[in-house]
Amino acid sequence: MVDAVNNNNSAVYTGIGAGVGLVGGAAYGARFSKPLLKGDAPSDAFVRRYYDNDAKAQIAKAGEDAKKALLDIDGYKDADDVTKLSSIVKENAAEFGIKADADKLDEAVAEFVDGEKDAAKLKAKMEKAYVDTAVEAKAVSFKDGKKMQAAKEAFAKIADDADEATLKTFVKDHAEVLGVTEDKIEATAKSGKEAIKKLVEDNTKAITDKADELKAFVKDGKLNLEGASEAIKKAAKDTKIWAGAKWAIGLGAVLGLGSYIGSKLAAPKNEEQA
Repeated sequence: MVDAVNNNNSAVYTGIGAGVGLVGGAAYGARFSKPLLKGDAPSDAFVRRYYDNDAKAQIAKAGEDAKKALLDIDGYKDADDVTKLSSIVKENAAEFGIKADADKLDEAVAEFVDGEKDAAKLKAKMEKAYVDTAVEAKAVSFKDGKKMQAAKEAFAKIADDADEATLKTFVKDHAEVLGVTEDKIEATAKSGKEAIKKLVEDNTKAITDKADELKAFVKDGKLNLEGASEAIKKAAKDTKIWAGAKWAIGLGAVLGLGSYIGSKLAAPKNEEQA
């Protein structure tokens, strides 16, 4: 009879554990069931992936454009010796990533050429440097999408009558996105909330624009990507894959916790536990 009672209790406890797992799993699943939307607006993850994909495409294009621009430099295409190529490097030093004062330019170019005597090899080095410089310059113009979203969200939570200390903390926490150097944090905080609002808007415009583009495909809480660009569709696909992976990992953890609770409740107590 005792065994029957224990078996019944075990079944009940196992059921409780399974219930915890299923309820938790359902809650977790609901969180990721609409990864592309947040109410009537595109989700932050969707917007960020669209922004990131667009940034990558523009950076890649900067590299392709640089290759064409290099070929258009006077004399480059037909240059067949290191001396001619060195002159081209000197005349376009900045585009090759060479930063030197006029009186040190010859030395910097010589260092770039580094004794190379093969024109073909030097051309290969020049192309890489020219493209890398263009790509790096373009990459610098893109701010981190996640950090921009975080700055917008944090500012939205600041009260209208926020004191200077609160504003200073916000500016300090998001100085990178706002383009505020450490020595300007205090002055920026003193400028007041309206001035900081303008700073936030100006420095997060890139991601706000992407959100506005995506809003055009949302109607009555539903997303229709008909007519959307390939960049938008790819961002949607990437976001769904990300959400699916997060859901699977989270669900496994939740169900595992449920099983653990059930097993602990069903386990017989030893004398010390009784």
